[in-house]
Amino acid sequence: KNLPAWPPGSASMMSRSFLLLALSCALFSASSAFSLAPSASLLPSALLSSSSSAIKHAPFSLGLRGERRQRVRLHMQDASWEKKSPEDALALMQGEEYTYVDVRTSDEYAAAHPEGALNCQAFAPTPEGPMPMASTFVKLMENNFEKDAKLLIGCQSGKRSTMACTWLTQAGFSNLVEVETGFSGWSSAGLPVKKP
Repeated sequence: KNLPAWPPGSASMMSRSFLLLALSCALFSASSAFSLAPSASLLPSALLSSSSSAIKHAPFSLGLRGERRQRVRLHMQDASWEKKSPEDALALMQGEEYTYVDVRTSDEYAAAHPEGALNCQAFAPTPEGPMPMASTFVKLMENNFEKDAKLLIGCQSGKRSTMACTWLTQAGFSNLVEVETGFSGWSSAGLPVKKP
């Protein structure tokens, strides 16, 4: 069967539509720029002087800005990392030289955080709720830690840390431990907390 004839002028309309679509795709796929904001106050002095081999560059800053405001579709996988209670996490920090990475926002971290923890936020706060910053978060982690570094990943209650562990696992990090119940559980258990 012959295809029905297109209405007059539709070819030019389609050409313009395809051009607009191509431009939109190009803009969407363009990589967003990010930079490391100088915020040394986010790094505990005890860890700045640490000789831990897990940290490749110190001092380093994990402040974030310039991330494209785009929702990231998350493909959650079965957890391939360990989960530990806050008490067990503290024991790993003290006995096995694990580094606690707090993935909450810089404001949450500044208000209070587990003593000895570093901050690398994985989500940006927006009026609609936390916005994933997977690519920037993973890049910062790759720039500052070896893929086999012993890392404790914690947030406020456990939701953001699960997503952060998913991204890090997909990027090849192999020695992750998620802190169950996050900072809420840590502070409720009476474990050491750093405040301003």
